[in-house]
Amino acid sequence: MVHWSRLVFLVSALCAFQALWVSGAQAERRLALIVGIDQYDNLDNLQKAGNDARSVSTTLEQLGFVVTTLIDVDRRKLGRSIASFSSSIQPGDEVVFFFAGHGVELDGRNYLLPADVPKAEPGEEEFLKLESIAANDLSPLFKSQGARVSVLIIDACRENPFPKQGTRSLGGQGGLARMDPAEGAFILFSAASGQLALDRLSNADPNPNSVFTRALLPRLRQPGLQVHDLVRQVRQDVRKMAGSVNHNQFPAYYDQLAGAFSFNPGAAGAAVPAVVPVQPPAVVTPINPCDAARADWQILQTTNSTGALEQFAQQHQSCPIYVAAAQDRLASLRAAEPAPQPVQPTPQVIQPAPVIAGGASLCERLWYERNLIYHNRGYCFQTSRAKAVFDTSQCSTRAPSLTAAELSEVERLKAAEKANGC
Repeated sequence: MVHWSRLVFLVSALCAFQALWVSGAQAERRLALIVGIDQYDNLDNLQKAGNDARSVSTTLEQLGFVVTTLIDVDRRKLGRSIASFSSSIQPGDEVVFFFAGHGVELDGRNYLLPADVPKAEPGEEEFLKLESIAANDLSPLFKSQGARVSVLIIDACRENPFPKQGTRSLGGQGGLARMDPAEGAFILFSAASGQLALDRLSNADPNPNSVFTRALLPRLRQPGLQVHDLVRQVRQDVRKMAGSVNHNQFPAYYDQLAGAFSFNPGAAGAAVPAVVPVQPPAVVTPINPCDAARADWQILQTTNSTGALEQFAQQHQSCPIYVAAAQDRLASLRAAEPAPQPVQPTPQVIQPAPVIAGGASLCERLWYERNLIYHNRGYCFQTSRAKAVFDTSQCSTRAPSLTAAELSEVERLKAAEKANGC
């Protein structure tokens, strides 16, 4: 009896230790598989899916996720990556899957289309299913591997990429169908069932992200924002942006979460288990190293003080895009020192800079600096104005990949153009 009691005690202690260990592992594991497909072999190409995937990947990495990113992948690589990703899931993990690209609804189920999906005609639905990824199977797959939470974000609610033939069509014509997630899963679509998601607001829309993703990104970063509140705010933002061009787009979600989930728990996150070393409170640093530079530049971008600009460039060496802007401003000021321009009385609006080489006005300069970012990334300009300024003989893409810092600089330049009535 003594030995049996001792054995029971040891087994109980071991189980308690395993429970603590598993609890600690659960708190640490946050995984994400991000897919963006612009370049299709047999379908119309997209412009912003790759940028959307890169932007979401960068954001989730900054929030502590272990991220796998796939761009323009074929069926075999996409299927193998999903299988590898799901097999890496451990009980208690939090899992995110993001897909931007073409999708189609077939017989009430949704299929995500890889880059090499073949052309298909009405009557070849079963063939197309075999050549695609069944989105409806993903949340049950992640659940079977033990995921505590699985969040699927799908921006594939675009027009059916397969042309209609007479009165016959392959797949639904109005976006994707509703989905029933597995227990513990949350699914977010960029548009409601039957709606089409906007890739851009117009052909002149310079934003590198789709309407849905540009609304999603800042909400992912917001500390303590629960996923249900995130979706509510994203839906409002998307509806407002789409409504500005008389389009109806209202993201849909399907919820089987059993508890709370936040992409960025922040100060409101769950307590770290005792088995994990608790880090002492520290000053929160900006997620993007250019955040501090951007804030300072809003104040200094119209300054005529060369000393202030020199100090700015020294302090923000980790953000080259703003250092370059400061150096450009310095060069303009020094070139104009014999005839300095008077300071205008309204500091809220960017004041006209001194005339630069070639006699360019402020509007021309802002336009040039914004488009230079795209030119340096190999963008193939289409307008006669841009072709007259930039050499497009070596251009390589209509959808250049910009860094987060470059994207921020493009937005700043656009705002400056608008503020100055360009």
